[in-house]
Amino acid sequence: MANKIDPQRLRQLELLLRWEGQIGNARLRELFGLSSIRASQWLKEFRDAHPRWTKWNSITRSFHATYDFHRHKSPDTADALNQYVELVGLPSAMKAENDQVLVAAFPDITMVNSQIFSILTNAARIKHQVEITYCSMREPKPHKLIISPHSVVRSGRRWHVRAYSELSQQFCDYELGLITSAVPLSQPAIFLIEADTDWMTNVPVRLIAHPDLSEDQQLVVRLEYFRETSSITVSCRGPLVKYFIQELRVATDVKNQCPPEYLLTVWNIKEMQKWVSPH
Repeated sequence: MANKIDPQRLRQLELLLRWEGQIGNARLRELFGLSSIRASQWLKEFRDAHPRWTKWNSITRSFHATYDFHRHKSPDTADALNQYVELVGLPSAMKAENDQVLVAAFPDITMVNSQIFSILTNAARIKHQVEITYCSMREPKPHKLIISPHSVVRSGRRWHVRAYSELSQQFCDYELGLITSAVPLSQPAIFLIEADTDWMTNVPVRLIAHPDLSEDQQLVVRLEYFRETSSITVSCRGPLVKYFIQELRVATDVKNQCPPEYLLTVWNIKEMQKWVSPH
């Protein structure tokens, strides 16, 4: 019986073909630590699954994407690019070797404790409580809290955990970098994710070019962010809207937040007030 092809492996090779335009034995050996024979097997499986997507190029000694691949592939998305970056890695420019062409502009200085991270993610999976020691700008003195986490979130360069707080009796966000200790508890979570009504609310955020930009400048913004359409609508979970706005530096007050610092604004700002400036 023939071995079943791993769909995740096919997806990884498709990502490489999409974003690098080619796949080859040497590249697979570099990325996945394969032997030459094993890399050739991966390539054969991919070409057997998609015989019209690649064509051998004797100069680069790799299989290049064909017209059929570009015609049938799904549209490019930020998620697909993020998956590719996670696959190949993204070293900071200062640490990258000279032959690395894909680099991050600056190093990530976000500090996350791996033990705390694992305790929180595991508690979210098994739906148990955690006792954390936490501090914040509002309460800078470290204090203990019992929380029921349901999601660990990366928002821009920061990580936070979304959890129900026994003390405040509501769902809150706690930055992982400000949690100095975490102790798993045997008690089940007080509330589960379904009880977090804000989290369960999908909020459409419609972005447009800042109205203070000239017509030509607005066209440039539309090209970069909207694929040349006049706007884009992105769905966010309610509590994550503010992080989305902050990450893109979107103006929520066009009179006081002006170009060039702000190139985008929220068209449906009245509907966003609860999420942008929560009580």
